[in-house]
Amino acid sequence: MANLRGLRAVGVAAATGSLAFLVAIADAKASLCPAQLATQLDAALDQAPLATAYVGLVLQTQGATPRTLYNRNGDRLLTPASNIKLLTTAAAAHSLGADYRLRTSVYGMPGPGGSTMLRVVGRGDPSFTIAQIDDLVQQLTQAGVRQVSRLIIDDSYFPGFATNPTWEWEDAQFAYAAPVNSLILDRNAVAVQVAPTQVGRPLSLAWLRGLPAGPLPVVNETTTVAAGAVAVPLSLWRTGDSPTLRVTGQMTTGSNPRTLNLAVLNPAQQFASAMEQALRQRSLPVGQTVITQTSTPISAPELAAVESPSVGELMRWANRDSDNLYAEALFKTLGVTATAAPTEASQAGGEAVKTVLTDMGVAATALRLADGSGLSRHNLVSPLVLVETLQVMTRHPQGGAFRQSLAIAGQSGTLSNRLRGTALEGRLQGKSGALTGNVSLSGYVQPPNYQPLVFSIVINHSNQPASRLREQIDQLLLLVAQLQEGC
Repeated sequence: MANLRGLRAVGVAAATGSLAFLVAIADAKASLCPAQLATQLDAALDQAPLATAYVGLVLQTQGATPRTLYNRNGDRLLTPASNIKLLTTAAAAHSLGADYRLRTSVYGMPGPGGSTMLRVVGRGDPSFTIAQIDDLVQQLTQAGVRQVSRLIIDDSYFPGFATNPTWEWEDAQFAYAAPVNSLILDRNAVAVQVAPTQVGRPLSLAWLRGLPAGPLPVVNETTTVAAGAVAVPLSLWRTGDSPTLRVTGQMTTGSNPRTLNLAVLNPAQQFASAMEQALRQRSLPVGQTVITQTSTPISAPELAAVESPSVGELMRWANRDSDNLYAEALFKTLGVTATAAPTEASQAGGEAVKTVLTDMGVAATALRLADGSGLSRHNLVSPLVLVETLQVMTRHPQGGAFRQSLAIAGQSGTLSNRLRGTALEGRLQGKSGALTGNVSLSGYVQPPNYQPLVFSIVINHSNQPASRLREQIDQLLLLVAQLQEGC
């Protein structure tokens, strides 16, 4: 069961409290000599709240022959959260290239009178929308299709589970863990607005857009309570593999509506219904519609196609904004393009990423990669591997696209509100990550008076909220920002 108080979009911590105090000290201090750094970092990591957590921290100078300035538990396997996206996108940049695009195709051979059997083949484009279905249908009419004898929705490109089996069931209810299948439509997600009504009456549930295959079945067990009452928190869940959504909890009368972004668990059916409707709206009758997860050779010509944005652009969504759907699409694409006949796309993706990183010179053999986004608690990665990957990408032909995909402290993406107004605003590019008890940040940092550095900080097994752990990471980095050359 998911308590919705903890399901709001996770904000990033601003420089307040002890962080503001540290900033004042950092501004006042003239310098920190490299020889003093380890003592300072050790002292910070040995204090609460980090003393009872498990922390891995690696800090190196940037370059072909890096010098390690600090290493604590750098070779230990930790749960990296969304820092796993650095490995996924580095492998995608290397193996696919920044210009690669994911193509959605429709194949068929128009017969007498324009009657055609169509096969729609998806290849995991995470950006695909209902407007692009209309684009495909328009191309089909231009190709001479007048009626569809059979519509085959081929959802086989990513074999295996659409929802990663190592994700928590609680997460799988929501849009940030939407299923990743071959034919994604409108992010495989839908928003519902929950609002109070009259005291004693159920809350209203309003879908903000319709689903082609019809709305999700809902059991509404909520209640509107009087203003000033202590409301039971909203919760929603599904039991087993049932599509029925159960909603419980309370809101006070007069309180503001809340919008919840939910995963759509039958994405292939939604795509099929949307395609049928678009064809019929253009007066193209559809005889039969079939959804298949079995790949078969295609001999008919391609009649219509839509391409995704470039991998370079997809990487920016995955890293800068920490978009799980985009990261998983890249991860699975790596798996199916590297393996002749994969049985499970995520498993193949994990093996492909490890192989690619090893080819790039990263010591990746000990990693365990269950997904490409970091949502899985089964992932195990060392801070040293994250730093090695970041180092390799500084010299890689696709390194520019990779670096441009990262968030910038105080300016963009998930780091837009972090380190703002400090010595590191605009001087740190990186990837943040957070799961319950686990928070991370890895990337590139340029101290004002020192050479460029590469770092990875991973905190595991903490009982502190993510906001406080982020603040601790920012304090550590502001300490690093005091480094001074020549002392």
